[in-house]
Amino acid sequence: MLQLQTRVDELYERGEFERAFLIYRDELASIGDKYAQYMVGYMILSGQGVRQDPIQASAWYRLAAERGTEEFEMVRDELLTDFDAVEMRRSDHAYRALRSEYCDAAVLLSAIRDDLDRLSEATGSRLAAGGSPMTIVDPSTGRPMSGAEYYGRIRQRLGMRLGAIAKITGASLSTDPDQATIDEVEQVVEEYLRESP
Repeated sequence: MLQLQTRVDELYERGEFERAFLIYRDELASIGDKYAQYMVGYMILSGQGVRQDPIQASAWYRLAAERGTEEFEMVRDELLTDFDAVEMRRSDHAYRALRSEYCDAAVLLSAIRDDLDRLSEATGSRLAAGGSPMTIVDPSTGRPMSGAEYYGRIRQRLGMRLGAIAKITGASLSTDPDQATIDEVEQVVEEYLRESP
């Protein structure tokens, strides 16, 4: 991840705006990277590598500011202050569209689905019961680990992601992978996304 961020920042600094924009938007913003979401907004606002569009830029700025980062909130507020009522409604609409795909809750929901799919590989169900005698090589370290360790890490990560969704949405949601259901998580996220921006 850090290598990708370094690479895209270098592309941007060299003025390769179109390539940088695509990486910021498609590879980093899509996984919840708030700096990348800010950069997408900035590049859209200034017309670097993409058509200039203050409304769309404001939507990305709003998304980048969702965690309360002061710098991102300041640029968001500065841009929104200049909007009239019609532009604000257009910004709200653009933000809701982005939010349904790129906000933290939506990104976490996607990651939870992936985790559950991986756990279903272990048992043929969405439960991770039982052990697996297989050995897996961790792609990030190259270190071999047992199937039980691999799936245990997924379960642990799944519990943390469930906790993060509960915190973001304010919903009462179990963080135990055996207790929470994907239907329940999806409903919590859908209700959260229906809230006004």
